Amino acid sequence: MKLIDRLPTDHRPVVPLMGYPGVTAAGRKAKAALTEPVTHLECMTLLENRFRPDALFMIMDLTVEAEALGLDVTFETDGPPSVVSHPIDDAAKLAALKVPDPRRSGRMPLFLEVAASLKGKLSGMLGAYCIGPFTLAAELAGPEDLAIKTITDPDFAKSAVDFSAEVGRAYATALVRAGADVVAILEPTAVMLSPATFEQFCAEPLARLGATVRSEGGCPVLHICGDSTHLFGPMATCGMDGLSLDHPVDLAKAFEAVGPGTVVIGNVDPVGVMMEGDPQSVRKASGILIERFGDLPNYVLGTGCDLPGETPLENIDALMAMREAAGA
Repeated sequence: MKLIDRLPTDHRPVVPLMGYPGVTAAGRKAKAALTEPVTHLECMTLLENRFRPDALFMIMDLTVEAEALGLDVTFETDGPPSVVSHPIDDAAKLAALKVPDPRRSGRMPLFLEVAASLKGKLSGMLGAYCIGPFTLAAELAGPEDLAIKTITDPDFAKSAVDFSAEVGRAYATALVRAGADVVAILEPTAVMLSPATFEQFCAEPLARLGATVRSEGGCPVLHICGDSTHLFGPMATCGMDGLSLDHPVDLAKAFEAVGPGTVVIGNVDPVGVMMEGDPQSVRKASGILIERFGDLPNYVLGTGCDLPGETPLENIDALMAMREAAGA
């Protein structure tokens, strides 16, 4: 069943990406939430009980797969961790890597445990995250170096992305089997690519990853941070159930690029409106989106990207209240 077929029909669905505000509201630290299943689950339970979103996504972490492959990760701030270095710079080092077992590698088991604990206990769907093939390859080789290698050493770049897609397929399979209904594939690094380069290096690996999610009974959604408008053409060919789009994007152009069976999610500004604004500004920004796209059955009101931990819960309340204001 595709994502559009799982959307509620009695109201306009609203899906904020709000893991880190849940960490703050629970009085916890990001490191604890991303290393302790009990703490992660506590944060998710708080968000579910207060907001009851149409899909609740676990806390976003773009380092899980890289760490499982042996890369060093640091928690220097009370926010998302980051990869310390990018040592996979040649074919021999790449060939030495093996696809990790999600049940045993790094912190992958933590997310599987949380997914299993939440399965069947939410008012809406359960969402999980998986890093996209190009972005994981960039963590392995370094973003700038990988971008250069798409020109100077395209065989290495393609091999790195293909390997990363296999890592993603294994992890995404485990997430869906554990209980995730939706897997958001995060490709922030791909925003710097031209449409031709995206088509050459990303489209087919993303399509394979999305097909794997769907074959397990899950719904694949592609998220690219920033202004991804120039990539709508190749993004639309990846076979995703949905696109999650950031606030610089004009969603009208996204609807022009995809068919009515593809869900478009977004795109209230996560910082300028959700974190720095007040409930009135959230209602205003959301109202503009609903006025433009609220009659489209494949539109889901959401945040353009992951919300910072400092986001006031009252602003998320205001966003969720638009679900009733936009009732079908």
